Amino acid sequence: MPDATPDSPTPQPPAAETAAPPTSSSTLEPSPQPWMGLDMRNPELIVDLFNKAAELNRTSKLLKGSTVHLPGAGNLVMTGDLHDHGPNLNRVLNLAKIHESPDNHVILHEVIHGESFVNNCDLSVRMLAKIAALKVAFPDQVHLLQSNHELAQYRGDGILKGNVSVVKAFDDGLDYIYSDNAEMVRKAVRAFIRTYPLAVRAPRGILFIHSLPGQRQMEKFDPGILDRELTDADLEPGGNGYVLVWGRYQSQELCDKLAAAWDVNLFVCGHQPAEMGYEMMTRTLMILASNHEHGMALPLDLSKKYDMDKLVELLVPLAAMPG
Repeated sequence: MPDATPDSPTPQPPAAETAAPPTSSSTLEPSPQPWMGLDMRNPELIVDLFNKAAELNRTSKLLKGSTVHLPGAGNLVMTGDLHDHGPNLNRVLNLAKIHESPDNHVILHEVIHGESFVNNCDLSVRMLAKIAALKVAFPDQVHLLQSNHELAQYRGDGILKGNVSVVKAFDDGLDYIYSDNAEMVRKAVRAFIRTYPLAVRAPRGILFIHSLPGQRQMEKFDPGILDRELTDADLEPGGNGYVLVWGRYQSQELCDKLAAAWDVNLFVCGHQPAEMGYEMMTRTLMILASNHEHGMALPLDLSKKYDMDKLVELLVPLAAMPG
């Protein structure tokens, strides 16, 4: 396999959870874990679940262009990358309490491609199915962000982590779980990922987004992408959506330009390393990570305006939450 920077794209050609008997995804109960009772090994059920969730992404009443606009009141929990960390997903949901009130919201992104493999296969399709189940059960409260790992899986690109192509390992996982039905699940996964919005906007000046363009991409980047529907070209290498989710090492000057273009004050992102659960990339850009023992989540009151110091005060270590 060719050498590559970890977690960086390398060109490649496109390419069970034990549970009760199959349950229709249209009857998911409003609980912290609405996927309980779903047979994750049933390809028809999982395809149906991804299709329902994709349609809800497309038709969300909060979606304008490629941005979800949150209401002016309620509560929100923002996460960083999850990467198939099941215990931290449960902790995030215990914090967000979306099952307790329709005014509670959660943002999730980069949920696939974890560290644990079975027979050299990545089985994080099960985590993706859980996220789809959440979207079906709480369509106006669960908000997904396009990320570089999901986009790579959609496109069939290669991402090397520890000299392993995680995109291929995910595809191998589909073959491992679904055998002859793997291809129809693969198509449903891609269709679901294609419907992810790029950003979630809070009403008082915070933009939640997987990442921002890097410095070298800014000259050709069109900030207007957040106000329009995504095209296939946006998600190709060099496209506006592609450079948005892959960008790293932003400067304060870059953040200031985008803040002015988008009329926001603060950015909360994932994508970049944060060994202690968060990192201040600039004075207006916070990086979150939710995929390890120091993972963090950020709970907010949507009716309030915040500065960065207050956001840091509000961070919750996920290890302190029940799993």
